[in-house]
Amino acid sequence: MPKKVNVDDKLEYICEKAYEELLKNGINHFSLNKFIDSLQMSKGQFYYYFKTKEALICKTIDHKCYEAFAYTYEQTKSKSTFLDKMNTFFAFFLGNVEPRFADLDRLLKSTFHLYVNADNSAIKQLNTEFYQLLFSYIEEIFDELIEKGHLHQDAKKLARSLIATADGMYLHALMNDNYDMKVYFSEYLIMLDALLKLDNEGKKK
Repeated sequence: MPKKVNVDDKLEYICEKAYEELLKNGINHFSLNKFIDSLQMSKGQFYYYFKTKEALICKTIDHKCYEAFAYTYEQTKSKSTFLDKMNTFFAFFLGNVEPRFADLDRLLKSTFHLYVNADNSAIKQLNTEFYQLLFSYIEEIFDELIEKGHLHQDAKKLARSLIATADGMYLHALMNDNYDMKVYFSEYLIMLDALLKLDNEGKKK
């Protein structure tokens, strides 16, 4: 009786192998046919999981981004202030990348153009799911700080715009070498901190 294949495990395996290959050869020299051969899979088997090369690359990067932000979210739990939590959560955007994710930062920059393909429904779905995950993390951080009296109740309304701002600044930094995202995003977080936190009497600053 043939061994039952766990689809999620197989997807993760393919993405890990693709990540290794992308780091080794870069996106411009990534050969889908050679990659499929290296997996010892038929093209029919491979296309069951991924219909295109772009879908494979996006899912691979997405998989690693999930891992990176799950890690930074866990690190925020040991922080107590809004600024410390945000600087920790958005470390990837601020150039304070955990060494094991340094290659991801480089690879993401070389593949970012794939994520702005608004005509590809699969990529749009990946983006939607990833941003929803980030939003849920940010909401939990805001909820904690509001409950502890560090931020006022309305602060949570800025959670989505915070993610969009970080993403927009990251894209701008990719297009403009003179744009220092670490400086500008840090300034933005400091400004938000001043606007959102409560004073010692529990009133808006």
